[in-house]
Amino acid sequence: MSRKPISKKLRFEVFKRDSFTCQYCGKSAPSVVLEVDHIEPVSKGGTNDILNLVTSCFDCNRGKSDKKLSEHNELDKQLDQLKELNERKNQIEMMLKWRRELKDLDNELVEALAEEFEEETGAIVNETGKKLLKKLLKEYEYDTLCESIEKSATQYPDNAEKALKKIGSIAHFILNPQNEDEKNLYYIRGILRNRLPNVDDNLAIISLKKAFYEYGADLDELRTMAIKATSWTNWKNRMEEGGYPIEY
Repeated sequence: MSRKPISKKLRFEVFKRDSFTCQYCGKSAPSVVLEVDHIEPVSKGGTNDILNLVTSCFDCNRGKSDKKLSEHNELDKQLDQLKELNERKNQIEMMLKWRRELKDLDNELVEALAEEFEEETGAIVNETGKKLLKKLLKEYEYDTLCESIEKSATQYPDNAEKALKKIGSIAHFILNPQNEDEKNLYYIRGILRNRLPNVDDNLAIISLKKAFYEYGADLDELRTMAIKATSWTNWKNRMEEGGYPIEY
């Protein structure tokens, strides 16, 4: 079977899929020159279908890893070096193009999330907000962030700035759901946070968990204490008097 040339576009797609890394030895461009190898050789019926193509370095593709190069005259060696340098240059250009494509995709996703937030809240996302969304995209999938935006807009309907800042924490809870008891404990901490100044968030949740899990406190009792507390100190005193020592 005659060998059909592999187009530059197809080579680029194979390199991108394989992260510009030789699938045999693990070396990456530009430290090695990469080529496209046929998994099923053309001589045995292999085609140029992308599923039959794999990224290989020069040595692995030609089986020269542990063999001495054949003798060449000096001119031939220079020509080979020029060809290798040119191929290296082409592959660096391909990698730069690939990175630009990934950057463009990230920017498009950020703009899409900003539009989603605007639709849910009616507020425009400024450049600082877009930087936050771009950072979140490195931690969470796009669909998860869309769900987080919807939930955040519902929880903070009158505070778009807070809704934007809470997208990340809501995404975390979506991926790491709590059981119902823990949700209630965090809800009680939220009561303290919203009603009282100078609340120590970490100390509050640790103390609530200890009271519930170790001392058997009733959730309604803990909720009532939080609602009736007149200050952070008053809440701690109520907990101590109820037999639930504060965890420092």
